[in-house]
Amino acid sequence: MASPATAPVRYEHTDRKGWLVVFASFICSFVICGNLKALGVLLIPMTSDLDSELWLVGWLVVWYNVSKDCTGPIIGALSRMFSTRLMIVCGGLFSTLGFILTSVSPNVAVMSIFIVGLSGLGSAFIFFNIYVVVASYFTEKYPLAIGIAMMGMPLGLMAYGPMTQVLLDTYGWRGTVLLLGGISFHLVPCGMLGQRQSSRREQYQEISNTDEADSSDRNDTSGDRQGLVSKLGRGGEWARRFKDAVDVAVLADARFILLTCGRCTISFAYSSLMAYMVSHGQFQGLSKLQASILPTALGIGIVAGRMVAPCLQQLGTKPPAVLWACIGSALMGALFVEAFIRPFVGQLAVMVVIGIGVGMASQATDVMVWSISSFPRDGRLVSRMGWLGVFKSIAGLVGGLISGWIYEWTGSFIIAYCVCGGITLLSIPFFVVWWRMLYTKRTEDQ
Repeated sequence: MASPATAPVRYEHTDRKGWLVVFASFICSFVICGNLKALGVLLIPMTSDLDSELWLVGWLVVWYNVSKDCTGPIIGALSRMFSTRLMIVCGGLFSTLGFILTSVSPNVAVMSIFIVGLSGLGSAFIFFNIYVVVASYFTEKYPLAIGIAMMGMPLGLMAYGPMTQVLLDTYGWRGTVLLLGGISFHLVPCGMLGQRQSSRREQYQEISNTDEADSSDRNDTSGDRQGLVSKLGRGGEWARRFKDAVDVAVLADARFILLTCGRCTISFAYSSLMAYMVSHGQFQGLSKLQASILPTALGIGIVAGRMVAPCLQQLGTKPPAVLWACIGSALMGALFVEAFIRPFVGQLAVMVVIGIGVGMASQATDVMVWSISSFPRDGRLVSRMGWLGVFKSIAGLVGGLISGWIYEWTGSFIIAYCVCGGITLLSIPFFVVWWRMLYTKRTEDQ
């Protein structure tokens, strides 16, 4: 069961603050995904300057991406214990500090601490709480609201790719990373717009009053010993609350496991694409500027893919989420074509198709996770998103590592793209079985 500290305050979808929070969440997703794309553009110059291997620095970029997911249960537990606003503000500060320190890193080992340990962790603090904040304000229009909020991710891809290339040519990779840190500081005021939970404070006061009462009853005989016992009791209470907030029980839900398996195949391919998209374009004969535009084409496709279902909902048509999840996975199979195509226009067109697939599949899985928590509503959305993030991060990490190894063995990313395209298609049977189980569950409940 959800802890009292996380019971959301529901607002009507016409509330202006709700849409303002959606805009702030849009900015957060825009900056987080943009920073990831910027690191992909900076991959080759960082490798040359630090005298390292391309696959090693590329894997570091993948780690930055998956670090925001692999800490999901911990972030979810902290989010259920503390204010989401506090989490997002701290995430903005961590992300800013990480990029600033990365700009003065002397080697890959030191840079990994700042990129993964600070900026990656800061991204995790923000990313999972976006879903919680939006769900606190919207019910019926949640698919539309979360679609707009997450649309910042593809738009970040579109904006950061060419922008990073211009900054790289002007200031070098270290100056560019320093500027990325300054942009990331804008996440702090965005976090300030989230609602502040008061129930945590009330819970804390209740524990404090109990401790004080126990201490006063035994003050004459216990003294310092009772003070130590009180502190240990309070620490045990916080440990119990944290253990409950981690919510391992969600892993016993077969529907969630099936959905996680399908989502992991998408993350496997998407992580490799994000890390090596620009490099593959250059190896296929594109110039640096042309290769940096590929993320823009992918972003356009993701924007279009994410808005398909919400727009249909506004028009009165509600296609099942599993339908556009399967269609999105099938479109991502265009990685087979992207692996071999060489003309710039052709790569742009195929990248748009892949982006549409990514957008449709991602938007669909977001709604599918929410639907598990909504029928019946159990208040465990942040727990499910956190655990889903763990498995997504593992899949993304493996995908980036395998793609890097394949490049080292073959000298190109062609085989890696084919492998990613094939694995993506495996998500379709998982989604179909998930839909069948959910349909059976709702029928039994009725």
